[in-house]
Amino acid sequence: MNFNHLMEENLLKQRCKTGPKECYWIPAADVRSTQGNHVHVTMCCKHCGKREDIFLSKQEYKIQEDMILREVGRATPRQ
Repeated sequence: MNFNHLMEENLLKQRCKTGPKECYWIPAADVRSTQGNHVHVTMCCKHCGKREDIFLSKQEYKIQEDMILREVGRATPRQ
């Protein structure tokens, strides 16, 4: 699932290193809470591997929580 709707507009304007299209952002690491009721999520482009960190408010995160955790489960290798 594409999570581009969570990315800042200036990041969406950048082109993917693999071609003329925009990056396809997915959550790629464990989610962490931060001070001030925010949540840190590391996003990774599915095509070029570029990584960016985003911070969501607690309310924004709760709306997307199930989808993010499901995707992170796919993205992290099982040991």
